[in-house]
Parts: sequence; structure tokens; C-alpha cells
Amino acid sequence: MAVGAAALVWICGVQTGCTGTREQVKEKAAEPAKITQFYASPAVIEVGEETLLCYGVENAEWVRMDPAVEQLNPSLSRCIKVKPAATTKYRLLVPGGEQAVEVTVQPATAKKKMKAPHLIRLFVADTKTATPGQRVTLCYGVLQAKSVQLDPGKQKLDISDSRCIQQTVRQTTKFELTVVGLDGSSEVTDVTVTVKP
Repeated sequence: MAVGAAALVWICGVQTGCTGTREQVKEKAAEPAKITQFYASPAVIEVGEETLLCYGVENAEWVRMDPAVEQLNPSLSRCIKVKPAATTKYRLLVPGGEQAVEVTVQPATAKKKMKAPHLIRLFVADTKTATPGQRVTLCYGVLQAKSVQLDPGKQKLDISDSRCIQQTVRQTTKFELTVVGLDGSSEVTDVTVTVKP
């Protein structure tokens, strides 16, 4: 009987019906790819202007965009510049899924060309709610800037037209981006991340 019991244990160890742990590992490994965000900022531009396409994916071995743009890599939060000549629908593809966003291109207006460009073209958080200690991704883009500061903390940021940074939040936080232009003008915008237990 002892031999039979040992044999039974060995058989159960190699049979698929008795390997709950292996099944759990297999299920975890087979977690599907997911697009967590995909948007254009701004979504409406004029002929000759650029916009940012920002995306985030999880569990993806690869990521592509149609129509094709620069080489893409799987990322939790990344923005790329595009300059469509006409209204274009961009599709973001990952294994087993896709999302689409449309960039509307309008004729250029002389009135808008005479206006000074905004210093801040983008300032967003990848989530508006978080748990204490969670890392939040903030993406920003500035134009014709002399300095960029993030509060709280008076953090000096790099001058960039497309960059993402991470910040840890422990309580509800209002992030404020202050940009000073080359001509001395300034612009301020903010985004709030609400922290819930």
C-alpha cells in the first residue's frame, strides 16, 4: 500500500488535473496584452502643425501604429510627434487588440498664425486617482521655453516638447507646471491626482 500511495502521489504530481499551481502560473503568463491609454493632444490641429500621440500598454510583446510612424516599443506611458497633412485615423495595435484615435486637420487661419504660441502644449497624468505610495506618470511638452518648474517641490524639469516623468503620491496632490518663455512671458497649468486609501 505504501508503494501504491507513493506512486499515486507521483502520478498526481505530473497529471494536469492535479497541478493547480502550474495552471495558475500558466494563466498568469498568458495574461493578455492591454492598451491602457491612447489619445492625441491636441486632437484638432491646422495644416502644418504637429500633435502628440500618447499611448500606454501592458503585457505587450510588441506595439505598432497604422499608419506607421517611428519605431514603437511597449511602454506604460510614451508620447510621439506626428504631423499629418490631412485628417488621419491612427490605430494602435498590440497582440490581440487595438484602439483608434482621429486627428482632425483644419485649413490654416491667418488670425491664428498671428497669435503667439502657447508655451505649454501638454500636461497630463496617466491616472486621476491613485493609492498612497503609488507612482504616477506625468507627461508634458513645452514650446519656446526658458525654464520649466514642477510643484510641489519646485523641481526644475528639462525643456522638452515631449517628455514623461514619474512622481510618488502619498496624498491628494495638485501638480502645477510653470513655464517661462524666451520672451519672459509665463504660463501655468495644473493637474490633480486624488489619493484614495
